[in-house]
Amino acid sequence: MTETKESVFETLSKIDVSGHVEKKMGLSYLSWAWCWQTLKTTYPDTPVPKITKYKEMLLTKNGYELTDREVPYLTTPTGTMVEVTVSIKGVDYTQSLYVMDNRNKVVVNPTIGQINKTIQRCTVKAIAMAGLGLNLYAGEDLPMGDISEQDKKKAEQKRKQSEQKARLQTVLGEYRELLPKVAEAYETTTGEIEEQVKQTAESEIENFDKMPAINRGERMNNILKDMLRQKGATEQGDLLAEV
Repeated sequence: MTETKESVFETLSKIDVSGHVEKKMGLSYLSWAWCWQTLKTTYPDTPVPKITKYKEMLLTKNGYELTDREVPYLTTPTGTMVEVTVSIKGVDYTQSLYVMDNRNKVVVNPTIGQINKTIQRCTVKAIAMAGLGLNLYAGEDLPMGDISEQDKKKAEQKRKQSEQKARLQTVLGEYRELLPKVAEAYETTTGEIEEQVKQTAESEIENFDKMPAINRGERMNNILKDMLRQKGATEQGDLLAEV
């Protein structure tokens, strides 16, 4: 059964693209490679985008003339345009885009490199029409596309920061879960257990307080786990002694 446009849109529009967005010339950009990878991960059966072919138009002394050769772009007196169709679950999403320079001005006689980049940008725009990152187009008719190496590094740093935050939240969640369990096992308060754990960590590791929060949290969680294991072993030993 073919999935509807609404269900595809709902799925793709829920994907958080914030960690992959960069600003360039006042516009928001997403890497075309990341967009395509995300789409293929979500819908693995998505075929390769279809690039519309046109009859080649060459500028001669007599004006523009058509040739028998087909090319993936349309040349006009006002600029060069490309068109890309992305098919998702049997539904086609088609978008077109003029080749533009770094100042977002239409290029009349673009290079092959400029045409290829525009095809990549147009692919992202077609995917956006299906829901992925569509909000980035609000108020502007320019697509997200290639970003520079520097932008990629910034995006990678943001991704790592997001992963670090998520990891820290996991560590803190585990700590909040372990602390009352240990306090209950030792029949004392969470405050006393916290103080004991901190003293143990500081005695084992020099400059413990200067360690990254994640590393401190992981070490304190391990100490809490050790305390639970020791308590369990002690109680088991007491039971054996009574037998």
